[in-house]
Amino acid sequence: MDKIDKRLLYELNWDCRQTENELGKKLRISKQVVNYRIKKLEKEKILTGYNALIDWRRLGYSALRIYIKWRNISPELEEEIYNYIRESPLFMWTVKFEGDFDCGLYVWSKGIVDFSRKWNKFFEKYKKYILRQEYYESINMINYQMKFLVDKKTSEEKIIGNKEPVVFDEKDYGILKIISFNAKIPIVDLAGKIKLTPKAVIYRLRNLEKKGIILGYNAIINFEKIGYKFYKVDFYLNDLSKIKEMYDFARQHKQIGYVMRTFGGPDYEVEIYVQEEHELKEIIDEIRSKFYGVIESYRFHYVSETIKQVYLPGQVIEEGEVIKEPGSYFEELEKSEKSEDEELETDFLE
Repeated sequence: MDKIDKRLLYELNWDCRQTENELGKKLRISKQVVNYRIKKLEKEKILTGYNALIDWRRLGYSALRIYIKWRNISPELEEEIYNYIRESPLFMWTVKFEGDFDCGLYVWSKGIVDFSRKWNKFFEKYKKYILRQEYYESINMINYQMKFLVDKKTSEEKIIGNKEPVVFDEKDYGILKIISFNAKIPIVDLAGKIKLTPKAVIYRLRNLEKKGIILGYNAIINFEKIGYKFYKVDFYLNDLSKIKEMYDFARQHKQIGYVMRTFGGPDYEVEIYVQEEHELKEIIDEIRSKFYGVIESYRFHYVSETIKQVYLPGQVIEEGEVIKEPGSYFEELEKSEKSEDEELETDFLE
């Protein structure tokens, strides 16, 4: 890995739909060199995929996070459970931890009744192997640029979860389903799969971006391949008077990639990328010193393995089908947004 590779990963992680010409201008190399380096990073499994960053709240979903500590469990049984998770449409993002908990799960739902109905199937099957669990509902998740790749101190941000649901239809969902795991797909190929014209697909993508359903297009990077470890650090506070300063700190810290807020969970939760374990301790101590007096306690989890990653809620369907959302709720929203959509379509056609 040289500086050009790292800068390329940095750019692709924030916007993987940039053209090779655009990337070449930023990196001051030819588009042929850009193409060669991307293919090399893919072959080496450093770049493992490309996903659209989708705001689940705008689609009408809530996100619940569940931490689990296993008990009386063999490695074989643990793997059986993870295979169940891989195959079950309930679980969207699942990782193995080393620390206070063994497993972290992300589940999208339409509400507590929907969640409990789906969760109970798993819980009844494996409850006897669960020593303890914690449930949080996500408020939002702030994504920062991977500043440590280019030694940058300031960052843009993308925030998931802050806004209310908006209107979308079956064709929109069909587009989301494809780009959620293939965000670099050419417009012509996407149009062929959705059975729309390329112009119609471009219009719909712009509309999904304008509505805040699509927040960006990110390359998925295997950071361990380039020498980085990924930790989640939870801080419990006794005073929220400095929370804004703590968010500003995260945005400017080059090794913090995400901040999350939840109901019922930590007051300040950050995701940190380090090359050596002593760096993690130094960052934690830096936070403890800077915000002394408001931190009650903290804990951390090392993310040792990703079990499953799905980026679009609502994929509980058979291959080839498309979700049809409840009509009355979305029809009501559609009335308030119809004029805005017509204005966007007029701008596009012009």
